[in-house]
Amino acid sequence: MALTTYWTTRPKALAEARKLEAEVDRTHAETTKILAEVEVRRPSVAPQDTTPKGWDVSGSVPEDYEVGLDFEVFSGGRSSAFIRSRHENPAGYASLVQSIKADDYQGNRLQMTARVKARDVVGWAGIWMRVDDAQERTIAFDNMSKPDRRISGTVGWRGYSVTLEVPEHGAYISFGAVLQRTGQIWLDDVRLNVVDDSVPVTDTYSNLPHRPVNLDFEDGTY
Repeated sequence: MALTTYWTTRPKALAEARKLEAEVDRTHAETTKILAEVEVRRPSVAPQDTTPKGWDVSGSVPEDYEVGLDFEVFSGGRSSAFIRSRHENPAGYASLVQSIKADDYQGNRLQMTARVKARDVVGWAGIWMRVDDAQERTIAFDNMSKPDRRISGTVGWRGYSVTLEVPEHGAYISFGAVLQRTGQIWLDDVRLNVVDDSVPVTDTYSNLPHRPVNLDFEDGTY
């Protein structure tokens, strides 16, 4: 009886197995198609063919911004780099960034200079530089974010600078430009130069007060 049951049910089981395999194949094909469509529609984060050679793009929401080269607007040479918002309500910020080893600058005061042009910047923009140690902990930083230094509105080509101390234990230096919210900036003629002590540092960390102030809120406002 058992043998008879086996031979009578085996074709049915094989047919069910083939049906399940066909269903798996169909589901896999549909999933592949959906993923392909999602990939096409996914916002581009500074495509490789538009990001300037040697640079990268970072930020809190970089897909809301476009980064590339402009061969019509530049301060010197033949081109400049730009960051611009993709739509009227971008979130966060985007940054053009390059990172190098700090070996050649350890123990020196380093100044980054660049020329920047801005158009309709709502929010702020600036150039920036950061020094990290071997554990990738930030030990010096400036991004021109203070109200009296930031770039906003529409501004023609101007020179800007940030200056940091690079300690002996500094391992990495990152630098670039940042744009928050709407508008566009162009970046050109970036330079890194060792300077002497007559050039003041702009380091956000080193310029912090040593003691708390105005804890009773009686000293008015800025």
